[in-house]
Amino acid sequence: MSHFLVFYSRQPSVETVVQEYADPEDAVRHLLYAERELGGDPSRGVVMLVADSEEDLRRTHSHYFASIEELLRQPVA
Repeated sequence: MSHFLVFYSRQPSVETVVQEYADPEDAVRHLLYAERELGGDPSRGVVMLVADSEEDLRRTHSHYFASIEELLRQPVA
């Protein structure tokens, strides 16, 4: 399992960025630094997620990567 930092924006024109970390402590250190750098900006955020691969992450947490239009087309479970 890898740890991923996902940098997202509520602005549709800003692409989501993913950084992968094999070491959980390194991931947490970078997460805390990133949160401090974002400074509470309500239009941007960062989360740490754990997955087997980035592909799995993109499938299970698609809301971080999909546009509003794509999200609205998804069936409701």
